[in-house]
Amino acid sequence: MVVGFAFVVPYAIYLALDPATNPDRGGLLQIVLPGEVHRTALGSYPMFGGAVMLILGALVTGSEDRWGTWKVRFTQGPSRSSVMTAKFVAAGLAACLMALVALLGAIAASLLIATLAGASLSLPTIPALLTSLGAATLIAVAWTSVGMALGVIFKGATVAIAVGLIWTLALENLLSGLAGILPALEPVRALLLSTASGSLVGSTGAPLQGAGGTPGVVDHLSAGQSVVVLVGYTVAALAISNWLMLRRDIT
Repeated sequence: MVVGFAFVVPYAIYLALDPATNPDRGGLLQIVLPGEVHRTALGSYPMFGGAVMLILGALVTGSEDRWGTWKVRFTQGPSRSSVMTAKFVAAGLAACLMALVALLGAIAASLLIATLAGASLSLPTIPALLTSLGAATLIAVAWTSVGMALGVIFKGATVAIAVGLIWTLALENLLSGLAGILPALEPVRALLLSTASGSLVGSTGAPLQGAGGTPGVVDHLSAGQSVVVLVGYTVAALAISNWLMLRRDIT
């Protein structure tokens, strides 16, 4: 998704536009060149990338109920808390690896596009790339954790995915939009997962949604506030999952 939607599609549109009638088409090329790869790749996470990671998390825990493997796991020796913590750690590592692979794929795509366009191959600085990777990893882990908690709550992946996507992609966007009209909803918007993700991306200098950037990239929170909210979701997801599994009758 990062390579396809953030790089290939904009470049294809750039090639299809007529320079004589679209003098601003150069802007499409700029965002997919190596110099902007850290911001362009990261801009895919607040909405689309987060949703994919939520699905991953729901599959990690929700599938256990359908397969009937919770009972087997819990009777082999490890405590329920140990099993749940291990699953969260494993899913978190998978999310980190996916974020790294996505960034490497984005770099490769941008270098290829720059070569084809005869543009500069200069990449951002190492600190800029690490900042992008760190933000992507934090967002990916938070969304994955929420998906895992939903899988535990609803005892299945299908309902967990449906509820998670409806809430994060529809209801959160609705609440965020209403907060711009009703100031009383501003504290609620500050606690939304999508708001924290989009604000963290926006704090890196990525173009905001209101300025023609990727949907979901906003500036409602500072970088520090965004990190606190995302870490809070991760910790709360693990705590809720452990609490439910310790009290649930597994048969």
